[in-house]
Amino acid sequence: MEKVISRGLLFSLCLLLATSAGALAGTIQGDANQDGKLSCGEAKTQASDRFASMDTGKNKSLDMDEVEKGMTGIHKKMDTDGDRMVNVEEYLTYWCGAAPAETSKKASTKGNTQPQFAKMDTNKDGSVSPAECMALWTIRFNDADDNKDGKLTGKEYTQSLIMWFGDMDANKNSSVNVTEWTSYWVGKCQAEKMKKSLDKM
Repeated sequence: MEKVISRGLLFSLCLLLATSAGALAGTIQGDANQDGKLSCGEAKTQASDRFASMDTGKNKSLDMDEVEKGMTGIHKKMDTDGDRMVNVEEYLTYWCGAAPAETSKKASTKGNTQPQFAKMDTNKDGSVSPAECMALWTIRFNDADDNKDGKLTGKEYTQSLIMWFGDMDANKNSSVNVTEWTSYWVGKCQAEKMKKSLDKM
């Protein structure tokens, strides 16, 4: 019951932030052309760049230590007030940037069988708006917030990384290669494939 209430409160906060002009500053992670949306191509570039930066062994695969070290740096970046905790606003600001005045749509909450980009792209237009981004990352925040106090400690964040790693490691060999990484975060660029098909006609 508590989890349902907390998720509802966080989702309401997400909608409140999404309708407050200028509530958050910045852009969605990976939005290279700064058009306010994350395209599938931009998401692939971001995933590739992040993988390369974490692959300290330069062996084209990530072990749990590399993922933990690389993603723990993100926890520190999100903690803008320096209290060693990440609240929902800091979390959403980092991942999703500025909140638009549009209504957010509910993202899928069922496991991680679908790539994260596809989960965010709820209207299936091939790009992710800040509101769509916020819907998914609000849920991700709630899932990581073990004690439901509205803040993520370094430990809670690390525990969520262990779960992500397990989801990414499709062949269960205790390492994540670039294909598994990209499949988890992005999947296939369906909209771009469709556009190329239409261009050929």
